[in-house]
Amino acid sequence: MLEVRQLSIVQDGRQLWEGVSFQVRSGERQGISAPSGYGKTTLGRVLAQWQTATSGDIFVGGQPLSKKGYCPIQLVPQHPEQTFNPYRTTGESLRDAWSPDATWLARLAVNPDWLTRRPDELSGGELARIALLRALDPRTRYLIADEVTAQLDAHIQAQVWQVLLEEAKRRELGLIVFSHNKALLEKVCSSIWYPGVTAAS
Repeated sequence: MLEVRQLSIVQDGRQLWEGVSFQVRSGERQGISAPSGYGKTTLGRVLAQWQTATSGDIFVGGQPLSKKGYCPIQLVPQHPEQTFNPYRTTGESLRDAWSPDATWLARLAVNPDWLTRRPDELSGGELARIALLRALDPRTRYLIADEVTAQLDAHIQAQVWQVLLEEAKRRELGLIVFSHNKALLEKVCSSIWYPGVTAAS
């Protein structure tokens, strides 16, 4: 289980989150919907250890989230191009995490040729699929998807979500989905949290 206890985040002098507590069980699909600028992406960055919270604690499996080694909580942000080294091929960045086989590439509709190119040679949608593939490292226990399919056409969106839902079931991968798309959240999530408004399931 992923447990967030009394998490507060202050950024650039602004209180984004204060005393936030929630849980995501293994295999659970938790949707989070809030207006732009509310701080969803920053929350994701803190959970994935890309930045530090002002206060509060994060636990995975009852243990405090370690700052050492591979983080079991992986974030795929809305702008995945920001997560790739511009001077390396996307394949090199992918293999820093793990080396998925051809079957995995096909599941997420990743053209093997894309892995020989640098990030600026690919579209946002192509980079989003490679970033998702990288985050699906077998060590990952919770995946934060921040508008990850917004740049994809409907057919590829459906394919990507099918894979994510299969992985959530097969290996009890917890999903945290940030999106403004209420219909998507209702379709893929087992519960939805509307911070500052109400909770729904």
